Amino acid sequence: MPPKIEQEPEDNDSHSTNEERSDSITEQEEAGSEQAPPTTTTSEDNGEGGRGKAPDSQPTLDEIPPEDLSTEQWLEKLAAAEALAAERLDGQQRSLADFQNYKRRTTRDGQLIRQNAAATLLAGFFPILDDLVLALDSLPTTGDGAAWSEGVNMVHRKLMTALEGEGVTIIKTEPGQEFDPHFHEAIAHEEHSDYDDDLIIGVVRAGYQLGERILRPTQVRVAK
Repeated sequence: MPPKIEQEPEDNDSHSTNEERSDSITEQEEAGSEQAPPTTTTSEDNGEGGRGKAPDSQPTLDEIPPEDLSTEQWLEKLAAAEALAAERLDGQQRSLADFQNYKRRTTRDGQLIRQNAAATLLAGFFPILDDLVLALDSLPTTGDGAAWSEGVNMVHRKLMTALEGEGVTIIKTEPGQEFDPHFHEAIAHEEHSDYDDDLIIGVVRAGYQLGERILRPTQVRVAK
C-alpha cells in the first residue's frame, strides 16, 4: 500500500491573503475620503444666478401681508402715503399755475397782436378823414352845391361810424385846454393875449386813439 501523502492545508493562507486585501482596500477608501475636496454649492443650489436672498434681509412693508402689519408699521405706511400725496398735489398745483399763466400770457399776446394789426389798418383811413374835413369846411351850404355837399357829409359820417365800431375815437381837444404831450403834438408856439403859456390856441389836425392807445396825436398851436 503506497504511503499517503499529507498535503498542507491552503485554506488558512488563502483566508489570510483575502483579509490583507480587504484591509488594504479599506485603508485606500479611508485615505480617499480624507483627501476628497469639499463639495461646492452650485448656482442652482443658491437660486437663480447664484443670488439667493440673504438670510438676514428684512422684508419691506410692501412685501408684508396687510393682516400681518403691526400698528407702527401701519402708521409708517400712512406717513409714506401722505408724503407721496402731498408731493403729487404740489406738482399738480404748480402745473395748474403754469398753465393758467400760459393762458393769460397767450390771451394778452393775442390781444396785443390784434390791436397792432387794427391800429395799422385803421391809421390808413386818417388821411382820408383829413381830406373830408377840409372838403366839409369849404362846401357850399346853399344853392345847387348843397345837395352834393350833403353827400360828402354822409360819407364822412359813415366812415366815422365804422371807425367808432372798431373802438377808434377822436381825442377831444379844445382851445384853452392845457397842452399834454401824451395826447398833443405842438407844431407852433405863438404869443397870445387871451391864453396863458402852455395852453392850446387852436387845433390844426384831429388826433385819434384806440382805447387807451394813441394812434395819432392831435396837432395844435400852443401859447407861449
